[in-house]
Amino acid sequence: MSKRKSFSQFLKDIITFIPRYYRKLSISTQLLVTFVLIFMSFFVLQTFLNNTFFKSYYAEREFEKISSDILKYVNKMNVEDSDYYNEMYQFTTENNAYSVIVDGQYRVLKASDTSYTVTVQDTVSSEFYTFIVPDNNYEYTLSETLSLDLFTYNEELYSPAIINASEGVEFTSEFPCSPETCITVSGEVTQITKPNHLNYFFEENNLIELEVSKISGGVVDLDSYEYDTGGVEGFWYRSSDGPVDTIVFVHNLKSWHWIITVIPIVNTNEIVNIISAYNYYAYLTAIVIIILWSFRISSTLSKPIQSIEGVAREIAQLNFNVEAHEYTNKENESLSNSINLISRNLKDTLETISTKNQELTDLYDTQSKQVSLKKQLVSSISHELKTPLMIMQVTIQGILDGIIEEKEQEKELNNVIQEINKSSIMIQDMLQIYRLDDANTQLEICEFDLSKTVYFFINDFENAIKKFNFDIDINIQDEVYIEADLKLIKRVISNFITNAIKYTPIGDKIYIEVSETKDEVYFELTNNGIVISEDEIDKIWLPFYRLDQEDNTRVKSKGSGIGLYLVSEILKAHQADFGITNVKNGVKAYFRLNKKVE
Repeated sequence: MSKRKSFSQFLKDIITFIPRYYRKLSISTQLLVTFVLIFMSFFVLQTFLNNTFFKSYYAEREFEKISSDILKYVNKMNVEDSDYYNEMYQFTTENNAYSVIVDGQYRVLKASDTSYTVTVQDTVSSEFYTFIVPDNNYEYTLSETLSLDLFTYNEELYSPAIINASEGVEFTSEFPCSPETCITVSGEVTQITKPNHLNYFFEENNLIELEVSKISGGVVDLDSYEYDTGGVEGFWYRSSDGPVDTIVFVHNLKSWHWIITVIPIVNTNEIVNIISAYNYYAYLTAIVIIILWSFRISSTLSKPIQSIEGVAREIAQLNFNVEAHEYTNKENESLSNSINLISRNLKDTLETISTKNQELTDLYDTQSKQVSLKKQLVSSISHELKTPLMIMQVTIQGILDGIIEEKEQEKELNNVIQEINKSSIMIQDMLQIYRLDDANTQLEICEFDLSKTVYFFINDFENAIKKFNFDIDINIQDEVYIEADLKLIKRVISNFITNAIKYTPIGDKIYIEVSETKDEVYFELTNNGIVISEDEIDKIWLPFYRLDQEDNTRVKSKGSGIGLYLVSEILKAHQADFGITNVKNGVKAYFRLNKKVE
């Protein structure tokens, strides 16, 4: 019991060791071992198949090859006559076969004649001469004219030395007759006699005698070998008892007779032995060639891999200036390209990280500036609110103290109302800015016609446009729809038009455009006759920054001073592309918005 366990453990250790050892081998050795094992497996498999299945496979192939011809032969033999000579002769000659007709007890039938003879009547002497046809392939017809040189075969028959048919010399014997023994005959064929079958020719054949005796003696059980013939009862089997291997067919002939056909086939054992002997030399040569090519292929495969490995080690040391250039085959090219791609991606990633770090630094600076700007905005608004509050306080106190005369009180109270309105606008703008700055604030998005909205403001400012004789050039497409916060976009358009009226010289041109593409809408307002200095372009978005060219007398209401700053916050909230730039003899304000909210 212990010996069995130790042997079992030994097998397990071997099975575990082989793959572990194989993995440690170099790629060249692995390829060599793999090729040899594959080839040896093929060799063993082929040898096994040759010895086990080839014999039956060969017999089946021979049967398939001859079966259709044998069935045609049997069907011809089953016609309503008793002359089988031509059919038997043709089939046995073409297929190197032996065929006999037997009775119900499997006894060979005797032929009506044993020779193929032709009788010719000599034209000169009118005598009849019957000669034996030397070859069953020769065919003659009654009344056909023949010229013959004959010599005596027996008392009744002659043998031909020369046969001249209508088409020329048909037969010349190897044993010509002498002038003393030759009989020259020329005349027409009067009679043709053939045996009704070829039993006389094959009945003493060793293969025929062997198979007939086996069948008649019950050695072969035909019922075990029946096969589908399409109507005629038939059997077939393979015989290896004679000097050569044969395929034997037995078919019913006109219900009371049988026809036995024996077809020799090549001895498969000899074939297998010849093939095996030949394969030994072929496989030995192949193994030598495989070993030589394995070393060559292994070298071809391993050198590029070693080169690529060196490049990979350099990349691991963050040296991205090296590249793999192994293009000897598709796989090496793909691996080289992958290594190079990894190198480039790592390099790009490190550069991107560095860039992102710089962007984070810049963003931090920007956020710091925004915080500072917000503080400045609160401080500026507080300062801006002090002045109107002071004016309102002084005015109301003056009225209460009777300092302001009664006739001046209405005027002063109107000034107070104006200051209140101005302060209210400033406070509303400040609240709107803080709402936009809050990440939780949601825009009131709706779909509206931007073209109609712009036309509304053009009409709203119509009096000012006419008063200052502005030349309005309108290029507005109809029905340009967008999804946005209508109230806030109105504030943007109103601010742009208000600024244009404030800063455009009297009588100059104002160009307004609204257009669309597949995904975007575009608004532009260009007022001619004025340009902004380069050092002021970036400052105009700051709160409470005003240009010197401003003329506040052209509009009814004064602004809060943070209009453009609010405009920038609104457009940022809509993720718009916007700006104010100098153009030829003018200033252009514009924005682009996506049609759909993402």
